[in-house]
Amino acid sequence: MTSTDHRSPHPDPSIAYHFNWEFRHEAALWIDGKAVGINFHPVATELRMWLLRQGQLSVFFQDDDKSPAFTNPYTYHASALAAILANSMNAGYDIANSIEQTDDLDAAIEATRSYSEQVLYIARFCEVAIKQLLYCTQIPESYYKKSALGGLLESECWLCKRGKKPRHRNSMLGSLAHRYQLCIVFDRCLIEHLKIVKRRRDAMSAHAEVQALKMRPMAESRAMLAKESVAAGEEFVHMLQHISELETRMMEELRHRIANDSGHKILLTLGSR
Repeated sequence: MTSTDHRSPHPDPSIAYHFNWEFRHEAALWIDGKAVGINFHPVATELRMWLLRQGQLSVFFQDDDKSPAFTNPYTYHASALAAILANSMNAGYDIANSIEQTDDLDAAIEATRSYSEQVLYIARFCEVAIKQLLYCTQIPESYYKKSALGGLLESECWLCKRGKKPRHRNSMLGSLAHRYQLCIVFDRCLIEHLKIVKRRRDAMSAHAEVQALKMRPMAESRAMLAKESVAAGEEFVHMLQHISELETRMMEELRHRIANDSGHKILLTLGSR
């Protein structure tokens, strides 16, 4: 039995259950049986600093001919999505502030396309940033691998449902926060913001729906794009602050364990999946 078999009901019954988790072997990078690094990169932290114009983004490439810097697959996905999102935001800024004259219809289409793209990639980045951290835990990957953002925030426990036990909901994000006594902040603040992102993505950039086109003068379409992009960006920066705090806490704990390793006994409590 692993620690992930123990789910903790929250004192507030409206909040989903949390897993009590431990790090797993793959949370660290290993050479000759010795931990030499941490198997994730603080991509949310870097992206937040980039958005605030206080830092640069690292971009990691998976080269089949070389040994990967990380064995955490979500690190590469997170890096790629961060780069795409940054590019999309820059492109949206250029469109919103362009002085080039164009047809009103073309301007409306371009503004709608740009904003929908930003909404889509904000949601996708949030998903992968959470999964990158979950990969380092003993929480089984089956609980989150195929989950979209909504499923990471809360989903029905399929094990209890299948076993005809009392039904309840699990929260993958809440579980990450639970270890560091951050779950109240996350469940009452971040999760609500992420639900808004999910609804916005579902309404504007997913499946068969898209933001409605509205015929406006070119200047109005561009001004609306600027306003909506700034609002989404400010909310995103706030969300990234919370995810960044998780990245920081997990890195600090892993660094402490590696620094206090005596030879080859790092992370004695780490288990394998």
